[in-house]
Amino acid sequence: MLKNYLTIALRTLQRHRGYTFINIAGLGLGLAACLLILLYVQDERSYDRYHTQGDRIYRVAAGTEGETIGGHFRGIARVSGPWAPNLQADLPEVEQAVRFQNFGNTLFRYEQESFYLSGGFATDGNVFQVFDYGLRQGDPATALTQPNSIVLTASLAERLFGDRDAMGRVLDLSGTEYTVTGVMADVPTQSHFTFPFLVSLTSFPADGLQANWQRAQFYTYVLLASGATPEALAAKIPGWLAGYVGDEHAEGVVPILQPLYAIYLTSDLFREIGPTGNAEYLAIFSVVALFILLIACVNFMNLATARAAQRAREVGVRKTAGASRAMLVVQFLGEAVVLTALAAVLALGLVSLLLPLFNELTQKTLTMAALLQPAFVLGLLGLVISVGVLAGSYPAFVLSGFRPAAVLKGSFQLAGNARLRQGLVVVQFALSAFLLIATGIVFQQLDFIQGKDLGFNQEQLVVIPIRDNVMREQAETVKARLRALPGVAAVSASANMPGGTDYGIPIQPEGIPDDERPTTRILVIDEDFLDTYEMELAEGRNFSEDFSTDAGGAFLLNETAVQALGWDGVALEKQVAMLGVGIGPSPVVGVVRDFHFRSMHEEIGPLVFMLPPQPAWLTYYTLRLRPERLTETLAAVEETWAQFDAENPMTYQFFDEQFGALHEAEGRMGTLLSAFTLLALFIACLGLFGLTAFTTQQRTKEIGVRKVLGASVPSIVLMLSKDVTRPVLIALVIAAPLAYYVMQDWLTNFAYRVGLDPWLFAVAALAALGIAWGTIAYQSIRAATANPVRSLRYE
Repeated sequence: MLKNYLTIALRTLQRHRGYTFINIAGLGLGLAACLLILLYVQDERSYDRYHTQGDRIYRVAAGTEGETIGGHFRGIARVSGPWAPNLQADLPEVEQAVRFQNFGNTLFRYEQESFYLSGGFATDGNVFQVFDYGLRQGDPATALTQPNSIVLTASLAERLFGDRDAMGRVLDLSGTEYTVTGVMADVPTQSHFTFPFLVSLTSFPADGLQANWQRAQFYTYVLLASGATPEALAAKIPGWLAGYVGDEHAEGVVPILQPLYAIYLTSDLFREIGPTGNAEYLAIFSVVALFILLIACVNFMNLATARAAQRAREVGVRKTAGASRAMLVVQFLGEAVVLTALAAVLALGLVSLLLPLFNELTQKTLTMAALLQPAFVLGLLGLVISVGVLAGSYPAFVLSGFRPAAVLKGSFQLAGNARLRQGLVVVQFALSAFLLIATGIVFQQLDFIQGKDLGFNQEQLVVIPIRDNVMREQAETVKARLRALPGVAAVSASANMPGGTDYGIPIQPEGIPDDERPTTRILVIDEDFLDTYEMELAEGRNFSEDFSTDAGGAFLLNETAVQALGWDGVALEKQVAMLGVGIGPSPVVGVVRDFHFRSMHEEIGPLVFMLPPQPAWLTYYTLRLRPERLTETLAAVEETWAQFDAENPMTYQFFDEQFGALHEAEGRMGTLLSAFTLLALFIACLGLFGLTAFTTQQRTKEIGVRKVLGASVPSIVLMLSKDVTRPVLIALVIAAPLAYYVMQDWLTNFAYRVGLDPWLFAVAALAALGIAWGTIAYQSIRAATANPVRSLRYE
């Protein structure tokens, strides 16, 4: 019986090749898009899941009650050095505590090879007792307990030593020797932070940053004791902290305990340890996958209803021959499942072809191997059956209910068939129009971000990291030599720059009580910084070597800081002290016009500028280059650089690329959304094309009669177009308010955003109508220009 059903299904699909092609192509494309998005979602949700104790690992972060920067900043992902050892020693809820400190961009030297490598961390010796990093060589209990110990990942060990044993070898890391005490597996990419190496935290003075309660420089993770809860630990931390730093400094500190498994998708703290995902974007892409799949299923159902009248006689004959309704249901569902299975095979082929491009767009390393996992295979099988049943439900349960006598006598009428088809077209184009409008708004916001005046000129800026003390101590000499190069317009040396490197040193403004003191961020700059970045002064003056008192202490404020302090018109008469670094009270000498020093997600916050208290603070040179002969200028800069620092090769990055990375996630979302929107529209049009072919075929005799009675070609085309225009207009009426509500909510993630202009919705409506009309034009014109004699002889 099953073999018979399968044979009939295959013959039916082969007999109607056009119908079969449209359905397999539509479902195949829909399933391919769905599989790609499912791979992406599954990968994003799998971060850090390989740690066996992960359900008990929490990252400890901290914020200050009521503290905001630009209405956004709440907490920082780091805490000070003493937190970890003292939490473990004092609180029974903490079984282990591990710290990670950025090791910086490091010059590796071994034998004749040397190269820069960033992303390493200094960490505590118990790191392998908390995290499952797969130590292949070395003792996990002691590998990082001794000073100047280093554990390499397998790929770094192979790069350095090839097939030779790495254990015990001595490496030069920026002038300090480290002994290899372990080799570990490469950190899985599904980790909220990765690294190429770890060095022992005991390599650094215990009375330095590790003992400083004021400097939040360590990413700290705790392994909770069995039965302990993060709520119980968080409740104890404020009192515990007060015992070390006093009530005044502990007051208002809000401990933040983040589950390890949730950090990547949900964390949005300042100074994140690595790039994070976005749970909201994940939900958006999941909905897009569902929309595309629904559009593909609607195609199937639409074409099935259009063919219903053609198959009615077949049903009548089968019922007369003794077929039961249940047998017919099985037959029609079987046809749908077979067709969906063929579409799934096509989808797998498309996924294999598109995966490299998809990986490039998403910055992922997804592979087809993920689809072979038992969970995915069962999921795909379930998806094929579900889609087949959903797509074949109408023909199965409606066609099987036809009365054979009425069908065979020719008095059969399929009530509501046309209305159902129009309803399905409404669903298709409502989903497609929603995606079209959403994509337009995303790109409008991206265009707004890229075109918005930042308050400074980011073009032609090159940032060079400083790695040698000579480059810090002789900064003025270096700047003069670089500025003398023909292609260099300006040079600055600073500790940080726009883009999220600002400091969080608290200030004490003159006459402002502690509880009214706004949270401010700090940029440590030199006298040339404003000119190099082409920032403007609103009032007062810039730092200047002509004023000897500036070096001992002077400040600039941005306009937002002046407003937050209530110093409008009197800022230049006020003084500020920099707490923790012993500067001031010192005068405010100028006010800088507001500029964006963070992403567009945040409002511009209060910002304070200061000169570096000592050369050791300097970390960057920023050069403004003239646009002519950039290659030659960079070569000259590199040659000049080597005259001051021959040991550390110069590396650089264009500032606009670095600052643009702040909105990389939005750009990636826009690209993916546009690709999937085009795909959804193509699938919808594919179904509409097939539907128009069937409906015009059914109305062939009617068209012939109308032409004989004098109907013109345009009037017939217009008549056929009405069947599509009405449901598409209804779809737009449904999609527009839904898109408005959803995208308005998405735009609230940006402090600076576009308005939802009516013209965008009008353009989307015209585009949807144009796409629909363009899709049916061929079939409509072909039917309208056909010879009426042949039309009247039809059937």
